[in-house]
Amino acid sequence: MIKQRRNKQKGITIIEFTLIVLTVMLMLIGIIEIGRYVFSLQMMNEMTRKAARLATVCYVLDQNEIPTMDEVVENYPADFEAENLVIEYLDSSGTAVDLTNYGALSAEAQGSLFATIRFVRARVINYQYQFNGLLSFIGTSGLLTMPEFQTTLPAESLGVVRPREDDDDSGVIIDC
Repeated sequence: MIKQRRNKQKGITIIEFTLIVLTVMLMLIGIIEIGRYVFSLQMMNEMTRKAARLATVCYVLDQNEIPTMDEVVENYPADFEAENLVIEYLDSSGTAVDLTNYGALSAEAQGSLFATIRFVRARVINYQYQFNGLLSFIGTSGLLTMPEFQTTLPAESLGVVRPREDDDDSGVIIDC
């Protein structure tokens, strides 16, 4: 009788082991994928911080070059494009200052416009994170629109280099 009961349960251990290992592996892969997502969130936070910091010390007309600088690009998450990072200069009320014709303005008008800039904002727009594998059911086929990250810092020099006593009169300004 005991021998007959053992024969009926003779493969149950392998089935239980398979079910448990499968469940643990699915949970482990899910945890890793969520960890990658959280890491991407942190990378975007750091990227906007660095971009805003560069924008506060670089020349105003370099705003389109900042998203492609090495210090910023090294923090790009997967499938991130420079077009997803926007640099804006803000006045004291937080309204974006229009710099589209800045280079064509007279020196007096440039100075007046330059004087209105009080803050610099770097923000991430229209970026979608792609989940892989098991979590591809999230969002639209694994694509999840990320929240709009932004960092706002007070404007500093904005690329204006103040002469020092040891400077020569070459007039060369080293760019950002």
